[in-house]
Amino acid sequence: MSELKLQQCSLDGRYEVLDCLGRGSYSEVYVARDVDARNGSPRTVVIKALNAYLQGSPDPELERTLIENFRNEAIALDRVRHPNIISRLGHGTAIDLQGRTFHYLVLEYLPGGDLQALVRKRPLPLEGALFYLEQVSNGLAHAHKHGVIHRDIKPQNLLLTADQHTIKIADFGVAKIEAGEGAITRVGTDVYAAPEHHPLAVTGALDTSALTRRTALLTPAADIYSLAKTTYMLLTGEAPRRFSRKPITQLPDNFAAEEWSRYVLSVLERATQTNPEKRHQTVEEFWRDIKDATMAQTRPLRSPTGGQFGVGPSVNTNGEAESGDDVEIGDDVKSAGRVNLGELKIAPPPAPTFDRDSRNASTTARHRIVVPIAGAESDADIAERASLDPAHARRELSKARESQRRDSRAVEPWYPSSAEPRLSAGVKKWLVALLLLLAFSGMLFATYKYVNNIRRGSNAGQQAQAVGNTAQQVGGIFVTTIDVNLRNGPGPGYTKIGLAENGSRVKILQTSGKWCQVQVLEHARAKSDPDSKEQGWVNGTFLKAQ
Repeated sequence: MSELKLQQCSLDGRYEVLDCLGRGSYSEVYVARDVDARNGSPRTVVIKALNAYLQGSPDPELERTLIENFRNEAIALDRVRHPNIISRLGHGTAIDLQGRTFHYLVLEYLPGGDLQALVRKRPLPLEGALFYLEQVSNGLAHAHKHGVIHRDIKPQNLLLTADQHTIKIADFGVAKIEAGEGAITRVGTDVYAAPEHHPLAVTGALDTSALTRRTALLTPAADIYSLAKTTYMLLTGEAPRRFSRKPITQLPDNFAAEEWSRYVLSVLERATQTNPEKRHQTVEEFWRDIKDATMAQTRPLRSPTGGQFGVGPSVNTNGEAESGDDVEIGDDVKSAGRVNLGELKIAPPPAPTFDRDSRNASTTARHRIVVPIAGAESDADIAERASLDPAHARRELSKARESQRRDSRAVEPWYPSSAEPRLSAGVKKWLVALLLLLAFSGMLFATYKYVNNIRRGSNAGQQAQAVGNTAQQVGGIFVTTIDVNLRNGPGPGYTKIGLAENGSRVKILQTSGKWCQVQVLEHARAKSDPDSKEQGWVNGTFLKAQ
């Protein structure tokens, strides 16, 4: 195996390769950042690089085939652009760090993973499977209308967007363009590939009678076969390995009790027939049958006389009405003829259209979603019987509404919920400005507290040092630094008995904490009160050594 050296590199000066997502038989897939993305183009992209040497040195014929298939994929993606098909954003030829030349495609990045991983992690309910299947059918039908047959439809090639609400068909590397041309080649994946192009099919002995037969051509029925096998996996959560190259004839036992199982099984069995001509011939037809098969069963209609419209092989009238004929119920019985209401067959509504574009352009009505509630009578049915038994009708109506409320609370979303509403850009800017202002104010307050604490600590240290100096020098001579009052006790609450002026010389007699008992030896200036005492207590912080 000879892998390309692309990680942590800049490809063609535009794509910064971030990581390798995986490797196939002859290709490598990387996630990259497009540094030159403009006009709303995605920043994150996928680089699919062709590496003909992953399985060893190929012969020239194989290498030409691989290059042709790679080019074929680019052409197919450009032809079938659709919301449910992965987009090609660019292409090119480059040289890796080892000097090897390779071709590459730039594709849309779909970070939601593939459908197989999603189903294996969390089995989907019926509505969830149909939600994704309808999108795949849309994309595949669009490809068929543009002459492209995928030939490798499988859950691993159905990729999801980040919110897992949109699914897109990927890997058109073996797609067939203009399917009516050329011989059918053996490609695809064993479990999902149709028999007419199955990679493990063995060519039998030469049949000379085939020389006079019409040459078999590849048709959309090949993709419908793979889509049916994929549908089996979506509905059951398991790969249809036991039905490889065989029709699907059975669903797992745990799905036998589902009321839709036998109807869906008949659709899947038809779509996986070995003979392509016996399958559905269009994706629209297959989707319509699957959709009808999974719809809830309807109740028989009530006639005005309390009877029901049934289904019968024929109708006995005064004239002749064969099975399948349309009839109208009228009051003119003589001219129209009498019929048994139990033998009437109600004509079905028009089949639903697959393509939304086929609706009348003047139609402005929105699509409606009908949610059937099995086993529950409608409010109209209950009200209809109110005249016969009003009390019973009220009880039934209350039960029905309570059941609906309980069911609505029990329903869980079958696909990831959408992102929560986000704040507008203007509100975000104001919030950021407010946070910055608060942070700056906090920094100023913290700085003020820090400086203030330093100052207090310095003053306290000086005072403690002064007190310590005076305490250690009892009997020493000191000078007052300010005018200090002499008190008759060690504290500011004691009575003032004298004054030692700023610069007076005093002698410490004893200490009590920061207070010192002193004897005034020399006043700095004449005493204002001749009767003031010469001995008393002063605050030692206002004394300094002589």
